[in-house]
Amino acid sequence: MLKTMHYHAHQDLREIHPEYSRILSAAVINQRFRDKLLSDPAKAIAIGFNGESFNLSDVEKNELSSLKGLSLTEFALKLSRI
Repeated sequence: MLKTMHYHAHQDLREIHPEYSRILSAAVINQRFRDKLLSDPAKAIAIGFNGESFNLSDVEKNELSSLKGLSLTEFALKLSRI
């Protein structure tokens, strides 16, 4: 499914922001984090994952907060366009 996604300007998420890659990795491997991320991204980012925090600016946190109610695939696609 993820192979069919078309990234903006063909960039890999790690090239856009390494923290976005970490966030998506946590969402892929942990259902609880994924559910929180998709329902309340701001809270998921604030809580962090597995004792680690995500290093995002306030602007990036606000942008992520707008990505609610999506599937993980849709979230990743929209995240790649931020």
